[in-house]
Amino acid sequence: MLKNKTAAKLNILVFHKIVGDKVGEWADVKLALFTQLLKTANANNQVIVSISDWAENNSGELAFSFDDGHCSDFDIVLPLLQEYGAQGTFFVTPNYVGKNGYMSWEQIKALGEAGMEIGSHSLSHPYMTTLSTEQLLIELKDSKAQIEQHTGKEIVSFAYPFGDCFARTHKVAKEVGYKNICTSKPGLCKSKMNNLNRNSVHSNINSDQLDQLLNPSTRTIFKKQTAYSIRYGLKRVLGVNNYIKLRNSIYS
Repeated sequence: MLKNKTAAKLNILVFHKIVGDKVGEWADVKLALFTQLLKTANANNQVIVSISDWAENNSGELAFSFDDGHCSDFDIVLPLLQEYGAQGTFFVTPNYVGKNGYMSWEQIKALGEAGMEIGSHSLSHPYMTTLSTEQLLIELKDSKAQIEQHTGKEIVSFAYPFGDCFARTHKVAKEVGYKNICTSKPGLCKSKMNNLNRNSVHSNINSDQLDQLLNPSTRTIFKKQTAYSIRYGLKRVLGVNNYIKLRNSIYS
């Protein structure tokens, strides 16, 4: 295991699907880049912990989170995290479980048994600010209950699909029982925060950007937050589905 040390802030990186050499979508990350991230973090003596472990113990300085529950989480990510003595937080969407390209409940349970954290990514992956309070409760509460039933572990961390959130969604998520609520807004997390920033890793990132990804400067964070605000505005104007189609067409 990597040597543990206290950190005042946490840098949460968010991944989606890990792929070989062929990138199919903007959010895909090549295996070579993911492996290099682990190697670089290891060389820098950066401790990679789960989000809940950091929240409880204020230990570690990096967290790797994985959204949606892709098969690559189990087939590719798990063995590499174990090789480097690292933890990961895997946010799964129950309605995706067992579908083509996504993990089974057996694989998700095995992740938990291997020391990884399992979190909720909603029940069906909707654009959550469009939902009524009743619909929000279903997405947040039913997802938590299903994952707990299948893993036998309490689920305390949640990540918003598309990073779509505002004050009302935060309020409902806390009422349901989530302690660590992850957005997609770039930045570092301070201790005792409930709403946690995450920094995206995607297909447009290259190996020259690894140091800024693992150790982002104030300038880098500011630039990322500005770009995020622009993207979030485009989602509002275009709608999330049209925005994703536009984004994928630009980066394809």
